Amino acid sequence: MRPYLDKYVRGSHGIDAEQRVKVLKMLWDAVGTEFGGRHDLYERNYQGGHEIVRLANLGHAEKFGLDKELIAFADQALAEYDLDGWTVPDLIGNEDVTIIGKGMLQ
Repeated sequence: MRPYLDKYVRGSHGIDAEQRVKVLKMLWDAVGTEFGGRHDLYERNYQGGHEIVRLANLGHAEKFGLDKELIAFADQALAEYDLDGWTVPDLIGNEDVTIIGKGMLQ
């Protein structure tokens, strides 16, 4: 399967399939989770169309010089993320959280 991924999932400007999948997975973790979904709905309902929101954010970042900081932030996040998820100890899953069953709530 890997040859097909390398051929059809590769990105532009020399980005290979593995790097592209890593970015897509990280984006899903950022916006596809319950928190990301709620925030997306908030923006749609209170900020306007997604094109306007993105352009307003870009203009603000460029005006105040935040665009370079945000690119550095994304680069750092990608360095701490691989195809299996986060690699740094403070961002690894929630396996340490105990799920309480109904019988344990009493």
